[in-house]
Amino acid sequence: MEDGIVHEEKTSISSSTFINGNIKAEEHLIINGTIKGNVEILNYTFFLGPSGRIEGNVHAQNVRIRGYMKGEIVAKGKVEITKEADFSGKIESKSISVESGAYFNASVNLNQKSPGK
Repeated sequence: MEDGIVHEEKTSISSSTFINGNIKAEEHLIINGTIKGNVEILNYTFFLGPSGRIEGNVHAQNVRIRGYMKGEIVAKGKVEITKEADFSGKIESKSISVESGAYFNASVNLNQKSPGK
């Protein structure tokens, strides 16, 4: 994911789509519609566009949130919360970035190794 653009195979859900249920995919996923349910794409990137809404949990390699999300994110890599985002919930990842201007109300657990002595 570079500049929020996914350059590999991906599935896109448009702003006119509403899904009430869970999604499990084996490719990158871009959501501009509404989802009430959980998303699992363990080795791929989850991208929530500015018109996207999700109430549920997301498990992915990397996650970028630009829309509304209420739930839990578990990412093996990086979580990005952009200035357009409205996020409430929990995040567990290796790294996180939150842009100035985002609504962000979350507990965060960074899975990093302790530097040890």
